[in-house]
Amino acid sequence: MKYILRKVVFAMILMLGILLLFASNLSTNGSKLLAVIRGTRVTSIEDMTKIFNGLEDVMNEGFTARIGFVEAFSRAAKILGKKEFGDFLYVKDENDYLHGSSFYSGPDPEMLSYAMRVKVMQDIVEENGAKLLLVIPPIKYRNGDTVMDYGLPAANPENKISELMNVMTENGINVIDFNSYFPNQTLSYEQCFYRTEKYWTIPAAWMAAREIAHWMEESIGTRLDPTGNLIGPNAYDWVTYPQKMLGSMGQKTGMNYIGLEDFTALWPKDAGLYEYLSYLENGERDIIRGDIYQTLIDRSTVENVDGVPRVSAYNCYLPGMYLHNIITNRNNFEGIKVFMIRDSYFSPVTVFLAPLCGTIDTIWSINEESIYSVETYIENTNFDFVIMEIDPYNIGNDVFDFYQEEAEKRIELEFGVRDETRTEWP
Repeated sequence: MKYILRKVVFAMILMLGILLLFASNLSTNGSKLLAVIRGTRVTSIEDMTKIFNGLEDVMNEGFTARIGFVEAFSRAAKILGKKEFGDFLYVKDENDYLHGSSFYSGPDPEMLSYAMRVKVMQDIVEENGAKLLLVIPPIKYRNGDTVMDYGLPAANPENKISELMNVMTENGINVIDFNSYFPNQTLSYEQCFYRTEKYWTIPAAWMAAREIAHWMEESIGTRLDPTGNLIGPNAYDWVTYPQKMLGSMGQKTGMNYIGLEDFTALWPKDAGLYEYLSYLENGERDIIRGDIYQTLIDRSTVENVDGVPRVSAYNCYLPGMYLHNIITNRNNFEGIKVFMIRDSYFSPVTVFLAPLCGTIDTIWSINEESIYSVETYIENTNFDFVIMEIDPYNIGNDVFDFYQEEAEKRIELEFGVRDETRTEWP
């Protein structure tokens, strides 16, 4: 009888603990959970799945005592000297840089199709009096700089990028491949990439923004920043925050496994005046007006860190992940109009280009067709430039999800009927 009583008491204590943990998480994350539900229009099973996945993400990220659990596992992995983490979610090189993992998938037979889709877009954009530019950010894995233990499957899309660049340039598409820019004499490898984050550093993103601005100036024959006060090196306060960076990869592995790193920010001296319009998936809008620190930059993400960073400092620039944003420079209404198809690589780049532009209309590259037809939007909206940035680790059909039929017709005209048994085309 006493044995059964002990079991009942233990079960009641355990249930009470679970209920308290649930209540704590609900009170902490309640507003975020409601935002996920409110921000998604339910019209299909896929929409319901998206809601459940979003709720799960919020609960996982904001789980009470989550950091303690992560760091305990992180310390154990460090003690064991593991070079792979989370069932090969990430692998670590000899210089303690985290890399995504990837197993060999073979050549992509659709490279010509991707290029032809962009070519169709470029022709339409130019017919409307605008210019198109394709941008490829740099990858962290570099032959000569990256040293891995034998057999660790670090993601290295160098061959795929090279193949894409060749077919793009052969078809006369305007491309900037920043793998040929970084590292350079100004920025070493260590200054271009974070150990704990997938993306380029803020100084590298700024240097990329200057290159893009220079390309735009040459395209229209007009200086966008003749004094250098908007995007030149003296336009910013360069501030380094020691040990305040734990990137999105480091958030998964934990600080004990990978350690913290320094974060160098470029804070614009001219705060300007902007409007930041964000569209939710259900069609509702969120509008913020103010200077650049009220709209496009959140300095508190790095300046208010106490202990283990809960968010990557990279998120200081254009925080949030809305599918569609429109940035209006209220001090330069007549400035150039730019349409961007992008992802997080371009968050700081977008901020650095904002003072040069009148408007920057930006959508998330992997989901452009879930908002509206990108073809219709480009063909019926006036822009001076269309800039498409692609994740170098995610080159595939989902990214180039436009003008597919038109591209196939052009391929047939130039190369004949497609042979589906071929592994390369043409």
